[in-house]
Amino acid sequence: MSDEEILLGEIPPISDTPCAAEIIERQIRIEPSTANLFSIYRCANAPWLCALLISVVCAVVGGAAMPLVTIVFGALASEFINGDEKAPHDVRDRVQHLTLLLVYVAIGSFVATMISTWGLNVVGEQITRRLQRRYLSSVLQQNMAYFDVVGTGELTSRIDQEMKLIQTGISQKMGNIISGVSGFIVAIICAFIQNQHFASIMITQPIAMILLVGLMGYWLSVTQQRGLPHSVKLENLAQEVLNAMRSVIAYRSQERYARKYHDTLLEPAALDFRERLIFGVIVAGSFTILHWANGLGFWQADRLFRQGRCTVSEALSILYATVVAGGMLCQALPYVVDVTRASKAANPVFSVIERVSPINPMLNTGRIYGPVRGEICFDNVSFAYPSRPEQTVLRELSFTVPAGHTVALIGPSGSGKSTVFALLARLYDPTGGGVMLDNEPIEEMNVSWLRSQVGYVSQDLTLFRASIHENIAHGLPKSTVKALDASAIRGLIIQAAQTAQIHTFITNLPNGYDTVIGVNGSSLSGGQRQRIAIARAIVSQPSILLLDEATAALDSQSEKEIQEALRKAVYGRTTMIIAHRLSTVQDADAIIIMKDGQILNQGTHSELMITSGTYRELIKQQALQQSEGIRESSSPAERAESQTRDISVDVGALKKPVDTSFTNSSSTSSISQIWRLNKPELPFVISGIIFSALAGMTYPVQAIFFGNGIISIISPSASTGGHNVQFWARLYLIHGVVVFFVYCVRGYCFAVSASQLHLRARSHLFRALLQKALIFFEHRDHSTAAMVSFLSSSTPKITGVSGTSLGLMAESIVMLATGITVGCIFGWKLGVAAMATVPLIAMSSFLQYYIEAQVQKHVKRDTNAVAIAHEAFSAIKTVAILDLHSTVLETFERESQQERSSWYWAISATLHACTTSFRILSIAFVFWYGGTRLIATGEYTIQQFFICFAATVWGSQSAATLFAHAPDIAGAHAAAARLTELMQPDDPPGQFPERDQKQGFTSTLMPNTTEDLAVQHINFRYPTRPSQLALNDVTFSAQSRRFIALVGATGSGKSSVVNLIERFYAAESGQITLGHSPIEQYDLSDYRGYLALVDQNPCLVGEDLRECLQSDERVVPDDEIMVTLKDVGLADFVISLPQGLSTPVMANGSTLSGGQRQRMAIAKALLWKPKIFLFDEATSALDSASEALVQKALQQAMKGRTVIAIAHRLKTIVDADEILVLDQGRIIERGCHEKLMKLGGKYWQMAKLQEFNGEVRT
Repeated sequence: MSDEEILLGEIPPISDTPCAAEIIERQIRIEPSTANLFSIYRCANAPWLCALLISVVCAVVGGAAMPLVTIVFGALASEFINGDEKAPHDVRDRVQHLTLLLVYVAIGSFVATMISTWGLNVVGEQITRRLQRRYLSSVLQQNMAYFDVVGTGELTSRIDQEMKLIQTGISQKMGNIISGVSGFIVAIICAFIQNQHFASIMITQPIAMILLVGLMGYWLSVTQQRGLPHSVKLENLAQEVLNAMRSVIAYRSQERYARKYHDTLLEPAALDFRERLIFGVIVAGSFTILHWANGLGFWQADRLFRQGRCTVSEALSILYATVVAGGMLCQALPYVVDVTRASKAANPVFSVIERVSPINPMLNTGRIYGPVRGEICFDNVSFAYPSRPEQTVLRELSFTVPAGHTVALIGPSGSGKSTVFALLARLYDPTGGGVMLDNEPIEEMNVSWLRSQVGYVSQDLTLFRASIHENIAHGLPKSTVKALDASAIRGLIIQAAQTAQIHTFITNLPNGYDTVIGVNGSSLSGGQRQRIAIARAIVSQPSILLLDEATAALDSQSEKEIQEALRKAVYGRTTMIIAHRLSTVQDADAIIIMKDGQILNQGTHSELMITSGTYRELIKQQALQQSEGIRESSSPAERAESQTRDISVDVGALKKPVDTSFTNSSSTSSISQIWRLNKPELPFVISGIIFSALAGMTYPVQAIFFGNGIISIISPSASTGGHNVQFWARLYLIHGVVVFFVYCVRGYCFAVSASQLHLRARSHLFRALLQKALIFFEHRDHSTAAMVSFLSSSTPKITGVSGTSLGLMAESIVMLATGITVGCIFGWKLGVAAMATVPLIAMSSFLQYYIEAQVQKHVKRDTNAVAIAHEAFSAIKTVAILDLHSTVLETFERESQQERSSWYWAISATLHACTTSFRILSIAFVFWYGGTRLIATGEYTIQQFFICFAATVWGSQSAATLFAHAPDIAGAHAAAARLTELMQPDDPPGQFPERDQKQGFTSTLMPNTTEDLAVQHINFRYPTRPSQLALNDVTFSAQSRRFIALVGATGSGKSSVVNLIERFYAAESGQITLGHSPIEQYDLSDYRGYLALVDQNPCLVGEDLRECLQSDERVVPDDEIMVTLKDVGLADFVISLPQGLSTPVMANGSTLSGGQRQRMAIAKALLWKPKIFLFDEATSALDSASEALVQKALQQAMKGRTVIAIAHRLKTIVDADEILVLDQGRIIERGCHEKLMKLGGKYWQMAKLQEFNGEVRT
């Protein structure tokens, strides 16, 4: 019976069985949360709740201050009206007494407002930070299937953008709403206390306002809910593209993804416009109601006064109370939007916090056993990934690994090998059968304890942004770390590093084991990263060792040395190995051949050579040449050389990091940049400013109505023009219509300009990021997490210099100027006196803005903490297997230092309190001066006083509105400066031909007949490690249609050559020519169209398989795609998928195996149809059968094309026209395979290390 006949027959998808379907559904179930604003406060502890309660009470008291002023206002008005009946000195005494009461109210308002503002800001920040930690902890507790369906961008957005929305909504802006509502309620109560008849009429205004606010809240809630999926889609797209920048740049896909990002922005921009327009109409309606209520008030006050049911002073007090009530409610309206956003942002956050993970590594449940023997048993295990349940991965798989034995899993890519490891580490639960360890089901074991028994080296290894010591120590169980002192832990780490052949390299670094490496070890070569990962896996001396292509990134010499070390390390331990290089598993106790999720055959190497034709064929495919035997390992000196040859590669990077950040742009240039972005909407901006100015005039104009309305009740003939109350009431009605029109137009204009500015700024910034050089993203401040965070949460702030905040500024300035003008026209002495209060309010506003601007300028808020969370989410598999949940939380906590210290909040709260109390003091001063100096002496009439009072006091209060929005304006300026900085071009010549032409740069036309590529005397240093020469006088020629291969140890400079050919970096000296012209002279986009790059670690970007294979050059038809996929051995896999080419692809193709991702990358390169192929370990992740198939397709595609290939598997490049052997950045040997073998040098040694023992001859 053949191996294939052992396979089971056709089996229906696992998801079709009820039990399996329930298991799958349970692993990805996400229940919607019913959390609201109050749910956020569940994160507060008792002290914070007490502080919150005190702050809320103070906010209520502070809000009640202005309504209390209305009572004094009525009493003062009564003194003015009845002043003729009293002696002047009695009037002065009474006015002084009442104004002194206003001073007391101002002092109380100052204290209450300062406490509430300080308390709410501090408590809001603390609650948000605790909520962040709870959210991060909850995310880290989730099972792996959850991350297969929820994108990393979405998770990062919640801990960044949503948290900022929550903090904004529960801090000072919440206090402003509480104060506004409190003032509104107290004002109504004061009105009813003074006269129920008149107050019952005026209550219609607040009722209408409440209905309007409720309607706004509903509309905004619906709009924001509709926009949430679009925001998630944008964040995931940005993250995927920025993570794959190397591939995006190589395939000239910047424009395609820039267009896609822009197109994806259109719907959110439309919703943003709708939200802003709704808000503008609601504001217009609120002010209209306020003006109509005043007209109604004067009309009804006159009627009740004639009936003797209301006095003039009562009417004035109630009118002023309703003005205050409406005004405070209107001032609170903008903050309702922020609180609504905070409430909505809480939903996705709490959906994670409330989700119960079916596999929770942080729970203490589950059994913990004694010493683990390490016997592994898979009993009829079936499995399908929950994210794609229609595709069965494992089919009734059964095998046993005796304790202490080594078993290897081999087979084609996608056969289920890595899935076996995932189930053993309990990243997923099987949909059928069971996995047992020492005859106990692993489902009953404590998850954290189980994973602590396993050492895992993944093919897609991940290192963290920490020291080398910390990275290796991550492999130690928490119990071990707690039990041992620092020196003992360092000893274990050194021992593991020595086993992994990395100790000498580490000790030669400037800071040794304390050297901090970049994100995912970006400062290290691939081989160095893999050795550290091996050290991390064996440092705890685990009972079980899982090695998934553990040595795939190593050259042959290094691989042999590591294999010898691993043989010692795995002695006595149960070890499972996944390998495509069969030479690494010959000595295994058993080899299991897998295909389509089933066992094809199993046995020892010798047994399979006899019984399995499949295994013999695999061996034959991997034989480099006929050999009598394998050469013994090189001498000790050579081994020492191999171990240390990479020592100096990255010392420069780790010793002296280079700051690639840009110089901060000035505020002026930043704002001008934003205005240039908003230039298409200039007519709307200008119109908005004009109508804002008109809106600012409405309050001073209605002051004339107010003063005349009062005097017309007492004596109609004394009013301007001798008109009665009905006339002024009708003017209020007309004025309300005008106000509605003005505010609606203003709202529409700024809704258009702000939404388009946000759209354009976000789109332009993403496009600018796509044009950046790779070095840009190597800087810590320019990490993917930082850029995605800025795109999603900071670009909306930019609208603060164009939208509502800009309109409020124009309105406030005009209101202030017009109010003073009107006051001076009707009574210049009182107008000038009122002007004296304006500088105090303006100064406090400026100081608040200045402090906020300084904080925004010098503080990069939560960037590092968000980067830590993003790194953990991106490497969640590694975090889960190493049980690093508590470590990530501790690191996040360290990075989440409070950027805004208590002094900032104290000063901010003091200035805010000064501004609100100054408003009351200004009223007291105007009443004192007007009453004692002007009214009492008969110099001013009541009409003059109240017109001047309304115009100047309301005008000065507009300055307070500027203060309230100072943080928003400062945030807008900071965001604008950062945007301008990021949009500065740093691209090489040829990136933008039109601009280059203006600068005198002329690009050379691409050659039509030759693809001769010459590398001439190239010296090169990476910008991040300037002290180390990566390439040293490298010279070679790749003539048209020739095949050039680069081989050598890891870190020898092979990839650097490809990087320079791709123009990812520029050479320090020497040049690279194409068609006898320097490549810098070609248009960069056209030049890269000549090339196709396949990396060792390919990145896939796209919503589905089809999009991953498309290019900017042309729309590739499905038929052509399927033919190419057949060439690389993926056609059958794609056909088996229910959705075929439309099958969704998770972030970076995480639902595909490593081999499948690499074949997709090769297919993309073949569809690109380039003139020059660049292969960097293009087939390293493929099994032998797939590699043979792909090699055949590549050989066919390479005909007539120039090829430059990097390879560790020498059998893939034996047919090369010339093979270059690199070592420490220099070419030490060159020639064809036969020539180099005869030479007997470094290449000959590498070839001998890849031979088998001669069982199969070619």
